[in-house]
Amino acid sequence: MEDKIIVYRTFENPIEANIILTRLQDAGFSCFLSGENTAGLRPLLDSSISGIQLHVFENEVAAIDDLLASDEDLEEGDGR
Repeated sequence: MEDKIIVYRTFENPIEANIILTRLQDAGFSCFLSGENTAGLRPLLDSSISGIQLHVFENEVAAIDDLLASDEDLEEGDGR
């Protein structure tokens, strides 16, 4: 069975995109970004054109959702 690569999320902010990318890679997921150069050159365009896209394997989406949700739960409960 062939693993399908999909766009998981589109970001307008390259820093946020790279933080999520690094978090997923640290957790062992294979993923990559595209559109970083276009987003930097054309920041005023619609994000669907100039956004930074995070690509993941479709069969890992549920696990990625769980990981990112647990990260958000930790941030919300840190008492700051």
